[in-house]
Amino acid sequence: MKILFVDDEENIRELFLEYFKNEYEVTLAADGMEALDIALSQQFDLIISDISLPKLNGVQFIKKLRFEGNITPFIVITGDSDIQLAIDVFRIGAVDFFLKPFRMDSLRRRIEKYADTDVDLKVLFRNQEISFHDSELNIEIFPRIKNINKYVAIIIEHIQLNPIVNEEDLLSIKVVLYELLANAIEHGSAGITYKEKQSILESTDQYFEKVDELCQKYNRRIYVLLKISDEGIVIKVQDQGSGFNLKEIPSPLDDHTGNLLNGRGIFLVRMNIDSISYNEKGNEVTVTKSWTSKN
Repeated sequence: MKILFVDDEENIRELFLEYFKNEYEVTLAADGMEALDIALSQQFDLIISDISLPKLNGVQFIKKLRFEGNITPFIVITGDSDIQLAIDVFRIGAVDFFLKPFRMDSLRRRIEKYADTDVDLKVLFRNQEISFHDSELNIEIFPRIKNINKYVAIIIEHIQLNPIVNEEDLLSIKVVLYELLANAIEHGSAGITYKEKQSILESTDQYFEKVDELCQKYNRRIYVLLKISDEGIVIKVQDQGSGFNLKEIPSPLDDHTGNLLNGRGIFLVRMNIDSISYNEKGNEVTVTKSWTSKN
């Protein structure tokens, strides 16, 4: 996996390189202009950038990159003072953000979900050899958190056959699927509350193992329903957990503790879809998104 990391503070760049150099192919940049030149000359799987950069700030960097047709997933890093600016970048293609100071192990968990997710497909409709429009897909998952990349890849493989869906749509849907499935696995199938999650993360680095152990113990299923049309997509995710009260989840805009650990998933989903609704129990969520070509 190739990562471009952009920050004007040398010590942060060196720390990131030291922490991830044995796992990923890391390229560093010290300002927005240097990052733009690098990003336009090489292909990356993920870009992580500070918002406050010399020459070009993070927002300008993303805008110019998107203008050139580059849709690489983009995580931004920001301070409390420009949190609203960080939120605004979601509208131009960012998929996640972190507040300074942040822990490298927290960032690692966010990076892992973008690794090895693409499936090599022959998309025949691009050559006008196939036309694919309305469809419905029902999936039953025996959940394991370590398989979440595979679950997303299988669903994306089905969605991208629709000729109306572009890369921007797919990127948004990937973000939504990761968050919805992660919530269903962690809180539904494994039965971990938001408070318990924070406690486990603080006490051990074996969080994924703990989640999968509980999933295996409770043996609960997750059901995913996709309805795809020429207008957009409906995604429904249901788990067999006890549900939750949406009002009890803090807003990441009001509570910055834990680097947006609580509530960030729902926040990220909301930024990438048109509507979201839950059943009364809280174990079923439905989201809708119109294709950008129809907006």
